[in-house]
Amino acid sequence: MIYTRSQSKENSLSACGYSYMKNGGSRLRALNAVLMMLFIAACGGGGNSSAPAGSPPVSFTYSAPEYINDGWNVAHLDDEGIDSQQIIDMMNLILNGTYPGIDSVAIAKNNKLVLYWFDENRPLHSSDWQINNTDRERHILASTTKSFTSALIGIAIDQGYIGSTQVKLLNFFSYPEYANWDPRKADISLEDVLTMRLGFVWDEWELPYSNPNNDLVYLENNNNDWIKALLDLPVAHDPGTEYTYNTAASIALGQVLENTTGIPMADFANNNLFLPMQIINADWWLTPTGLPNGGSGLFLTNRDLAKFGQLYIDGGIWQGQQVISAEWIADSVTQHVDISSWSNSEGYGFQWWIDRFSYNGQPVEAWTTKGYGGQYLFAIPSLDLVVSFTGRNRDNGVGPGILYTMTQTVVSAVN
Repeated sequence: MIYTRSQSKENSLSACGYSYMKNGGSRLRALNAVLMMLFIAACGGGGNSSAPAGSPPVSFTYSAPEYINDGWNVAHLDDEGIDSQQIIDMMNLILNGTYPGIDSVAIAKNNKLVLYWFDENRPLHSSDWQINNTDRERHILASTTKSFTSALIGIAIDQGYIGSTQVKLLNFFSYPEYANWDPRKADISLEDVLTMRLGFVWDEWELPYSNPNNDLVYLENNNNDWIKALLDLPVAHDPGTEYTYNTAASIALGQVLENTTGIPMADFANNNLFLPMQIINADWWLTPTGLPNGGSGLFLTNRDLAKFGQLYIDGGIWQGQQVISAEWIADSVTQHVDISSWSNSEGYGFQWWIDRFSYNGQPVEAWTTKGYGGQYLFAIPSLDLVVSFTGRNRDNGVGPGILYTMTQTVVSAVN
């Protein structure tokens, strides 16, 4: 595997958090107005459109996904209570560039895969070369990776390697000393890491990831051991009090996993998560110390990504096998942090966002992962519905709002 410096991270809050359902849907109406402006701009000159300028309209032909013995049962949209015409209309908007930069779409209903499409001609990106990936079906998940890393921590707790989320973070490491020592560092718990409330001086959203002074980019470009660099940071707040999005903290969870299990993180993931879910082509790009980047470096197909959403809807069970305990699933998607006052999500769990969509005029909860460029997974338990995307909308102001709009289209198509 080839390692290069990080280029694929989740976008800033302003770009990641277009509204879609709050206060009776008023923010969804506001989103639609914003998207109209985005569509005008996007259709006028981007390189992300699936249909080149001047090309004749592309028509999407729907058929049920192929059965390939990968654990998914497959079905037709209409047979599972989803209006296929609405989905066809949505896919035509993707293929014709109205919804630009979408590389794949998957929909599962009632534990059956009912739509799977990916762009066989998608452009390869610098992130693909991080692992020499030439398979256009397999895609970097960016910050959606964080939710998988959280799942691995849950499995380690289930298996007794880790006592609980209340274990103090520094207990997992044996560094002889830490810069900027503050007694509050000793109070940081594993739960504080999972909920991004470590208390460190940190802000990876103020500056774009293209700026070398971005806190995350600076840490990665100027340190060999990213975990030590994180733990050496000054403390600004008491642990457990202030939410601060921190990709380096998610990467540190992978080191916690290796230090406690004695098993390389990739092997632990394969043996305890991926292979039980019949996922055979997972790959990671690595940090300089050889640790899989659990903050943004996982590669999967969208067909496999959708399995992860179904796993959580089904309480940690994949096709009859308990892969993760139901207790961990429930804790992961519980709102541990209320971020509704400044975010378009309601809350944050264990590396999962808690969102709302409108269904028949009523709010329904969604458990969401969000990855830079358009790597999104929406698990909507009350509808037994999973919707997932991969994409290439990086630093162009297009992407997250479109994904929420498309997901609301899918929700509205459910009979």
